[in-house]
Amino acid sequence: MASGIAIDESCKTVYNKFQFGEKIYRAVVLRVSPDTKFIIPEEEKWQIKKDPSVSKVECTASCLKTIKGLLVNGDEASKTLPRWIIFNFDFVTDIDNRDTDKTIFIKWCPDGSSIKNRMVFTTSTKGLTDFLNINSTTVQADALEDLDEIIPKLQSGNLK
Repeated sequence: MASGIAIDESCKTVYNKFQFGEKIYRAVVLRVSPDTKFIIPEEEKWQIKKDPSVSKVECTASCLKTIKGLLVNGDEASKTLPRWIIFNFDFVTDIDNRDTDKTIFIKWCPDGSSIKNRMVFTTSTKGLTDFLNINSTTVQADALEDLDEIIPKLQSGNLK
């Protein structure tokens, strides 16, 4: 349980498909339910599957573009809703031109979020990471520009 709200078991199911076994997802997105009683996975369109028909780096770029589109489209309530995004970035390092990957736990809390939503989101993060046993690098993102900075920071070695 996180800050008095329960974490739905379906979060574990979605995360396991991301982290273990087939690893079918490039990114998974979780949020607080409308009644603020549970942490739940976002709708299926937010759970972005890996595309084996393109390179891993291209798949990463395409997935990031899709996530950014989903974050800015929809009604005002949806656009200002905080979310947790667990994203596996594939990239090429600048120093030695090596293909590698890194999972990043993104705490998306846009500027337009209500104080109540921000408080529930913030106080629930630790419980969520403990429940899913997430030990990834964490990035706080409040605007799309914050998401755009992740890949260059990974490539240059400035995000570990």
